[in-house]
Amino acid sequence: MRFSCFILILCCGLVASCSRPADTAFPREETLTQDLMPLQGVTFPVKVDVKHPFLILQNMKVRDSLFHIYDLAGYELKSAFGMKGGGPEDFVLPWLLHTPLRDMMIEEVNKNMIYRFGISGDGQPVFKGAKRMNYAEYVLDPAFINDSLYVMEAKYYTSAPGLYRLSLADGQPGKSLTYRNPDMNYASDPDMAEVYANESRIVLCYGYRKRIDVMDTDFNLIKRVDFEYDAPSVINPEDQENVKMSYIYTFLGERYLYTVFSGMSPNEYRAGSARGTFLEVFDLDGNPIVRYRLEGRSPVFFAVDEETFTLYGAGDDGEPEDYLLVYKLTLSR
Repeated sequence: MRFSCFILILCCGLVASCSRPADTAFPREETLTQDLMPLQGVTFPVKVDVKHPFLILQNMKVRDSLFHIYDLAGYELKSAFGMKGGGPEDFVLPWLLHTPLRDMMIEEVNKNMIYRFGISGDGQPVFKGAKRMNYAEYVLDPAFINDSLYVMEAKYYTSAPGLYRLSLADGQPGKSLTYRNPDMNYASDPDMAEVYANESRIVLCYGYRKRIDVMDTDFNLIKRVDFEYDAPSVINPEDQENVKMSYIYTFLGERYLYTVFSGMSPNEYRAGSARGTFLEVFDLDGNPIVRYRLEGRSPVFFAVDEETFTLYGAGDDGEPEDYLLVYKLTLSR
């Protein structure tokens, strides 16, 4: 499954770092060493989320026990659930979402369904319901503002590119924002970006430009962070494996924005060691806080426990099996 399992998000699996222009906007720059967290019962961790005091993982290599809940205090496996199959309660193409909610949200991509699970005090999943996302026939990785509003990037609808804020209750769009060329395919647009949200912010992290837009939940721009960067001006779909990427995955917390910067193409990544990637941290108004050079492997998908400021991440190929990548961040509340 290697790289192919990340086709759900265009920019995933492209993390690495090489020579790049120095950024002087960060008041601190530090180097972090990597720890490894041993896991019980997971052989290919991919998506990660934190619902304190629990850590939730999605496993891509099995047909049952797709989701695992661990106690953050001792990393003990508390429960494993979810089966892949054709039954009415089975998953076909599930995807664990990061949201600002206390509950777990799991997207069933092929059905356009969102499943909601609470977590009991002893770490057991509690099913709370399911809802179909009615606006589009295919919604990928929606960014939730709260339990009734979410934002989507209409990346597969060339006639309507940009961001849409939608109601989960009726699937109707409210506000929208066209931020890129309506005549260009998403993957070939030098302005393409991924969207993230929480209860107070909507954030765009650009995939080719070294740019971040921080907005309120009505799409009013609070700050554009624009670094000097040699971004491609033309993207040839047939040569995309040689086009260098910028921001490739982001975690929007309650206190900070954490984003991995690449600076390499997919082909350069595969030829390299996937070490030396940068994790950049901003406050929720877009002000740079600290830039970390990660000495160990770069996480692809990751989450940050903002109680302890610990980053838990999965690699791009499930290696090493039965471990998560862990970085201790030097941040304060």
